[in-house]
Amino acid sequence: MRGSVYIIKPPPFWTKTVPLSLVQLKRYLDKCGLRSKIKDLNIELFRLSSVPLNEWLSLNDDFEENLLGRITQRFPGYLADLFQDLKDAEFIGFSLFKRNRAFAFSLADMIRDKYPDKKIIFGGPDVMFLERETSLNTRDYWVIGEGEIPLQKILCGEKEKIYRFQQIQDLDNLPFYDFDALPKGHYSSALPLLSSRGCPQRCSFCTERLLYKKFRYHSPLYIVDQISVLQKKYNSNTFVFCDSLLNYDKQWLEDFCLNVIDKKMNIKWEAQVRIDRDFPLGLARLMKKSGCFNLFIGLESGSDDILKRMNKGFTTDCALNFFNTLYAAGLHFEISLIFGYPSETDKDFNETMGFVKKNKRIIPKIAQANPFIDYLNCYKSVAFPTPEGVFRVERFLDLLDNNDIKYTKSFISNLAYH
Repeated sequence: MRGSVYIIKPPPFWTKTVPLSLVQLKRYLDKCGLRSKIKDLNIELFRLSSVPLNEWLSLNDDFEENLLGRITQRFPGYLADLFQDLKDAEFIGFSLFKRNRAFAFSLADMIRDKYPDKKIIFGGPDVMFLERETSLNTRDYWVIGEGEIPLQKILCGEKEKIYRFQQIQDLDNLPFYDFDALPKGHYSSALPLLSSRGCPQRCSFCTERLLYKKFRYHSPLYIVDQISVLQKKYNSNTFVFCDSLLNYDKQWLEDFCLNVIDKKMNIKWEAQVRIDRDFPLGLARLMKKSGCFNLFIGLESGSDDILKRMNKGFTTDCALNFFNTLYAAGLHFEISLIFGYPSETDKDFNETMGFVKKNKRIIPKIAQANPFIDYLNCYKSVAFPTPEGVFRVERFLDLLDNNDIKYTKSFISNLAYH
């Protein structure tokens, strides 16, 4: 069907929550009067294949490169049905991440063999890295950054092949989410939210700062109304903010909490936040009252020297003040840490160990601990993770076990490929 797109989230990928990117793209195209279908191939094949969750989520090159071959052998009928479903679409879109790149490219080749006239669109975070590797061909369409405006242009006949950072300026003009196009009962009952796009922080190790050109956010009332719609339609009161951080503006956060409280919405929500040196106890209490039950915080190091090199924008004293504020408000939070950062010394590492041990009473849980990974390939002469980084994670794990400090086992050294 001319001017229509079928957007696919290939496996392997996270399975817990609804893939919000697919939903947002479809809702935008619906609003523009353009035809689209979405398919979470990741969740469907995960459930069909009965692969253990830890294997599905574990970083493993062999598994990722051979997954489509395994699916083809075991479930040929499923792929035949998928190809039939793709028959009427003019464009086939893939959401690319590093982990699903091999599967997506191989499936795209199979689609071209069967339907030589189909046009392929690749979007998602990995396209930016492919361009940095000069790996974009001139045959397909490539979207770097947000996909709504580029998809609209492609479906309306524009011939450009590469679209870079064509961003929506007023996010409140976007339609509310609708998860009806995705299979029911396949995900957690917690529903995802996104109140902003991008990140105002410039942490030196993080790729998020390169994926968007401008940080933008919805109004508090838009998010409250979005939650109200989802509450009624899907009978869920638990929400997960997928933002890089939620406390980008304290007034925004206060207005959001007050609206939730005033409307007696009776929700539970969790989010990622940054360490704020002047965070008011009253605001933390408002967050708790409005239903916040967990926060994820990127501490990353207990060494002021390393925090400065990471461009984190705070010191260990700031972090401790922030943690004390959350603790006093009764807010549960979890922290992440990075070990083996370039130039990290034994002294820096021991300072991190000491910080966590000394303050274990007010730090409820370690969410994640990983050796440093050079995603941006800034240190070309060094292979990451380094043996020292891996060893330091192991020593840190011993500290946690010996001091009865809670941590999420599946998120220890989970970012390095086996």
